[in-house]
Amino acid sequence: MAVPRLKLTSVRAIVPFKLVVTFNDGSSGTFDAAPMLGERGEGTEPLRDRRFFGRVELRNGVPTWPNHFDISPDWLREEMEKRGELELPLPVRRRRDH
Repeated sequence: MAVPRLKLTSVRAIVPFKLVVTFNDGSSGTFDAAPMLGERGEGTEPLRDRRFFGRVELRNGVPTWPNHFDISPDWLREEMEKRGELELPLPVRRRRDH
């Protein structure tokens, strides 16, 4: 059985330069994009404008901006986990019938 590909089910930009995200595995959290935007790069330059940053949208489960810059859901989840920004879903407790 194939493992489902990790995707985002929702993304919302909040000030300053943070993304509130939910993944298709139920995990969620708030990603601080400021360190990523501090790195030099043609793709991240426009994202330093708060209005442009706020124009993030999901394309096939991937956060993407109008300049076609996107963030891999796998990388995003890994970074959030390292930084303690990721909240895992509570495990489903099964009722035990006696």
